[in-house]
Amino acid sequence: MPENNGKMPTDEQRQWAHVTGVPPAWRPSGLVISVPDDVFFPVPEKQRSARFLRVVQGWLALEEAYGVRFLLVPVFAAAGVISYFSFVHEISWLRLVALALLMGALACLFRRIRFVALGFGFLAIAVAGALCARLEAARVATIMLGNETTTYMTGRIVALEETGYGYRLQLDVMATNRPALSARVERVQLSARTLPEGLAIGDGLDGLVRLRPPSGPVLPGSYDFSFHAYFRGIGAQGFFMGKPDKVDVPPPDGLLARLQIRVARLRQMMTQRIHAAIGGEAGAISAALITGQRGGISKETHKALRLAGISHILSISGLHMAMVSGMVLVAARAFTGLFPVFSSRHAPGKIAAVAALGISAFYLVLSGADVAAQRSFVMVAVMLVAVLCDRAAITMRNLALAALVTILIVPHEILGPSFQMSFSATAVLIAAFQWWNRRKSRKVHKDLQTSGLFSRFVLAPLVGTIASSVLAGTASGIFAAYHFNNTAPLGVLGNAVTFPLMSVIVMPFALLGAVLMPLHLEWLPLKIMGLGVWLVQRAAYWVAGLSPDFSPGAFPSSALAAFSIALVLLVFLRSPLRIMAIAAFVYGVILCAIAPRPLALIAENARLVAVLDKNGRLAVNTSQPQAFVLSNWKAAFRAEEVLRPRDHENMKDTLQSGFVCETFLFCHAPLANGKILAIVSNRLMADKACERGDIVLLDYSGDERPCPEGLTISRRELALYGSAVLYDTPEGTGIIWASGEPERPWNAHRRFAKAARGMP
Repeated sequence: MPENNGKMPTDEQRQWAHVTGVPPAWRPSGLVISVPDDVFFPVPEKQRSARFLRVVQGWLALEEAYGVRFLLVPVFAAAGVISYFSFVHEISWLRLVALALLMGALACLFRRIRFVALGFGFLAIAVAGALCARLEAARVATIMLGNETTTYMTGRIVALEETGYGYRLQLDVMATNRPALSARVERVQLSARTLPEGLAIGDGLDGLVRLRPPSGPVLPGSYDFSFHAYFRGIGAQGFFMGKPDKVDVPPPDGLLARLQIRVARLRQMMTQRIHAAIGGEAGAISAALITGQRGGISKETHKALRLAGISHILSISGLHMAMVSGMVLVAARAFTGLFPVFSSRHAPGKIAAVAALGISAFYLVLSGADVAAQRSFVMVAVMLVAVLCDRAAITMRNLALAALVTILIVPHEILGPSFQMSFSATAVLIAAFQWWNRRKSRKVHKDLQTSGLFSRFVLAPLVGTIASSVLAGTASGIFAAYHFNNTAPLGVLGNAVTFPLMSVIVMPFALLGAVLMPLHLEWLPLKIMGLGVWLVQRAAYWVAGLSPDFSPGAFPSSALAAFSIALVLLVFLRSPLRIMAIAAFVYGVILCAIAPRPLALIAENARLVAVLDKNGRLAVNTSQPQAFVLSNWKAAFRAEEVLRPRDHENMKDTLQSGFVCETFLFCHAPLANGKILAIVSNRLMADKACERGDIVLLDYSGDERPCPEGLTISRRELALYGSAVLYDTPEGTGIIWASGEPERPWNAHRRFAKAARGMP
């Protein structure tokens, strides 16, 4: 039995051990557990199953006493959101409301059976989460372009960012002509090589543009540009064909829209002054940290930050919000301490919390109020409000509240990597923080509790930084591997080196420079900030040079769900029930191991087709493949070598696999299962393709099926359902479509594409 200060356990502690199976000295003080009376009835030793059930029931009572029931509310709400977005067909309001009422009624009906009532209650919460997602999809209702088109467009600039190759803009569409768009697209995202001088947010532009609908995911489960563009209100993407002209346009209607224009102009002005004070790529990174505009950062720096595991510093999220609010809290608390009479009559901590909340809100608006920044502000706001209410700020309950607010406001972000990585890392850090506090309160490690200066100011911060990096990096790395197909093996080293620089040099002087900017005194603080950013950049390149560029490859979404369940069990539970996390994690690893390797990959425009051979090489059907799609496919399936197509003269070279193109209208390649994939781009050669290939891709307009046998994939199907992945199944060759049915709101525009309607 663990140490109990030399005293025998009390009757209450013995009862604790009898119920939970946990030693009595581990019982937290003041914790009240409600356990059914039948738990305490003596059970014969031979009845092992009854004893096991009694112990498990005690563990469940322990979890309930710790408030795990509330922590699971956002988990089930998020499950409902994910379920809604995963539906093949759109589900009606009536069915969702009826299902929620039914689950709630069953929870009330079985309220005397605790765990049955809890089950129905959690199901009701999941349906409520699906209702939130359904409401957001109906509220956004973005009209999206169905076909590529060229038109003359007049628009009002709502966002402007300079990049290394030109400019990136968002425009509210005012008018289109020659031809006029049939779809009433309200906002578009465009790129331009050159722009008129003196252009500002709110000005108008007129010029010839090439527009296209946002593309779907290149693989099932990968980033869906169409989905996220729908919820951002962007109906089309494209570029200016030539230099546009500056024109006069009326100001936007509504007070909120005009306020957004003013804030955007302020961001643009601050970005220009940051670039003028710092200059170079360090100035671009500094602008990204303050105003959220990332233009001017090279691909090499992006890659170095990614390999070093610190690419998150470019996104204004939890780290930046926490640093800004923390610095304001310390500064405001120190300032009120200069007035002892005032501090003795008022609560300086609450005054500092109000100041931090106001500055954090201004930082949110200044950064462009990106979804990641919104979520981070919600987390910080919940914790600051807890301080105002005399509650602990950093608790798992506050994190659950922040997650619930996020689900209510922007439920679609549940599917994004930003939400998943941020909340997983924060939850693990809070759990570790609480565990360490409990360990210190029991004085288990007395040797670490020393008041030496070296231990307090050198060893403890170093160990804390390394531990935080390991825990947060491991938790968020699971989701980074799924969404980005990469890992940062030396992320601990990268964060350990750069976090002190960010905390001591970069963010404090960034805040000071922003405060002094209205007085035109920002030059010196921004110079010091630029030095810190330069050091962070050098450290990133150094760590990236040591780190291997390891790609874990794609793994199924079911494995990600298993890993997420393991993380929830490990972080939220405190009793021995958390051992279930091991089973969930092992199950996820098994799902990754048995995941079938695809036979072929087909892009949604049918222009790029890739075949995976037995040696792990990726063979493509064109000598000039789409770079973005090909790079994603290579990372997802860890293909080191890409085979270009061969012509008809080299067909006898049987040692090399890959595509053979007899003409530019007809290509074929062997698959790993021995079948032949044929691609035909003309109706006249369709019969030959049917004879030669077991699987035929019809890369021309129309919906006919010339092949009586075998699998046929048409361009119309790709336009409707997105990219295709072919797998070998016991029933034959199976297809998984990346976008799914075009009945969902973010895919509805696919039905109006020319290829989907059988038009050339």
